[in-house]
Amino acid sequence: MNISDLKARAKIQLKSYYWNILVVVLILVLVMGSSAGIIGILLTGPLLIGVNLYKLNIIRKDEENINVILEGFKGSVGNYIVTYILRGIFVFLWSLLFIIPGIIKWFSYSMTFFILVDNPELQPTEAIDRSREMMRGNKGKLFLLYLSFIGWFLLVILTFGIGYIFLEPYIQMTVANFYEDLKQQPVI
Repeated sequence: MNISDLKARAKIQLKSYYWNILVVVLILVLVMGSSAGIIGILLTGPLLIGVNLYKLNIIRKDEENINVILEGFKGSVGNYIVTYILRGIFVFLWSLLFIIPGIIKWFSYSMTFFILVDNPELQPTEAIDRSREMMRGNKGKLFLLYLSFIGWFLLVILTFGIGYIFLEPYIQMTVANFYEDLKQQPVI
């Protein structure tokens, strides 16, 4: 798994679907931004399922259907909400031990909603545990992947945040490709 290969794949995928991916990611960012309220908490888990399904469809099938972002609101809605809440609680509790353990656990649990897309029958703690297992030995790789966008983050700052419109879809697709590669590796 090479970071430059993941980013190159994401760029190719963005060439075909950029504006649709941008709309989907902005919807997610707006809902997550309202997460402080009960409505945001209730919407974010199911929306993460739909957005991740959308990205994985582009990666796996080279097709997109923006309607799949609503898939998380069908079936196991309660499961997705509980998963989102539990993941947040776990990261918060680890953060109480200082910030670094919380960051490490955030990376450990980062694949939870991708895993739920592929395994919707999993219970919240099972999905979180699978993410933790999948990320064992890979948290540093994901950290380096995010770190590889540091130049882009600087450009976002220089453009007073406007560059974020171009950066976030790129990051989202790169992380989705990271998951897809990670899924192919045997669990340690």
